[in-house]
Amino acid sequence: MNEKWNRLQELLGRIEQMQHILSVLSFDNETVCPPKGQEEDGRDIVFLSEEIYKIEKSDEFRRLVRELRKEGGLDAYAERLLVLLSREMRRNESVTPELQSEWSQAQQDAFRLWTKARQEKDYGLFAPSLSRIVSLSRKLVSLREDYDPEHPYQSLIDDYEYGFRQEELDAFFRTLAEEIVPLLRRIRLCSYRPREDFLSRPVPIHKQEEFSRLLLELNGFDFERGALATTIHPFTSQIGKDDVRVTTHYDVNSFSSNLYSIVHEGGHALFGQNLPGEVFSSHLGEGSLTMAKHESVSRFYENLIGRGRSYIHRIYPLFHSLFAEEMSDVSEEELYEGVNAVHLDNPIRIEADELTYSLHILIRYRLEKDLMEGKAETDGLDRRWNALYEEILGVRVPDALQGILQDVHWTSGFGYFPTYAMGNALGAMYFEKMKEQIPAEEEIAKGDMKSILNWMKQNVFSRAALLDTKPWIEQITGRPFSADDYVLYLKRKFASLYRL
Repeated sequence: MNEKWNRLQELLGRIEQMQHILSVLSFDNETVCPPKGQEEDGRDIVFLSEEIYKIEKSDEFRRLVRELRKEGGLDAYAERLLVLLSREMRRNESVTPELQSEWSQAQQDAFRLWTKARQEKDYGLFAPSLSRIVSLSRKLVSLREDYDPEHPYQSLIDDYEYGFRQEELDAFFRTLAEEIVPLLRRIRLCSYRPREDFLSRPVPIHKQEEFSRLLLELNGFDFERGALATTIHPFTSQIGKDDVRVTTHYDVNSFSSNLYSIVHEGGHALFGQNLPGEVFSSHLGEGSLTMAKHESVSRFYENLIGRGRSYIHRIYPLFHSLFAEEMSDVSEEELYEGVNAVHLDNPIRIEADELTYSLHILIRYRLEKDLMEGKAETDGLDRRWNALYEEILGVRVPDALQGILQDVHWTSGFGYFPTYAMGNALGAMYFEKMKEQIPAEEEIAKGDMKSILNWMKQNVFSRAALLDTKPWIEQITGRPFSADDYVLYLKRKFASLYRL
């Protein structure tokens, strides 16, 4: 068994080397690569993806995983690795190298055309690529052993959150719609409005950059093992154990957009920087973490912490000092209310307030399911998108850039979006548990973010790579996954904020 294990480790090491290069290329492609260079980057990304795929599809690799899984006797990290590799093998059992190459190329082409379509605010330029993504997604899931032709979206749920059923997510999103939409309508009708005029005041980019670094450092980000860059659509990239890169997008007229982009992406980075070393030495890597787990941490830091009174109290002196020329008339209470105000006319997901955010996800969830089930076509999907925004959020979408072209996610497939809303609910659940065990609000107000990070390391990060999401959240909180804590938190917070 040792000989087999050593050989598998050797193959995984080669895969990791290529994945490392892939990650650097992808980061370059989305940050500093000039538009005419993106095609060359894309070509190399496709080549490396194919080389990785060849190893993973080789008879030797697959035999080693099967035999080691059957024999057992390895430690918890190795056993978890074999479970995840086995799932991946089953997922790609019938996918030929040619089909995998076609899929990789389709994703690269879609990203380039999405970028061009955004520049011209023309969904029609992107629609054919999106149609190709839909067609290939359907084809890929149809090849799976457990394919359900009536519920093809289930396969994509399994890819991101193994163990959840489509009917569970349907019920979860139904609860969010039933509880949040009526509250949103009450807020539309109420007379009180927080002060927001200062949120669109011009703030020089260099000041926003300084504030970004201060916030990352306050929350515990290690700049010896991380970096900060800019991009169109903010993201975090775990290049390696000691290389975690955060990106943001600066807008002179929206300092709060960058503020919460930084806290959100910094949350992802804190997760990656504080995983147990065994996660990397065992080749599990950051890929062993589900998207809902990751989003729970990023949105925990962004909203439950970052938009809370205690955190605003802690950062207000920094804010008032750094932005003295621009924000001298803004009080601490006005800052708190302003960054929590409901944006009643906002069509942009990443600019969404905390209350409406999951409704943006609900719309995408419905559209993704309909596309996969053949109940919607890419032609005219922008009109359907706009109609759902008006129906659910009461928002009129002005153009494709602020509508269906706002997110990059569909250039690489479907199934990711639901994890954002699931992450909101997961974070609310373990925040309640945290407050039972430590004086979290008091620690945050004092600026002692180390105690928050230490609790997260011990309770949230420590076994995240070893467990699926359902048992993971039950181990942390002692309760099964539910929308209840999240909904109650939103109701209390926004009823108070809007004097309802």
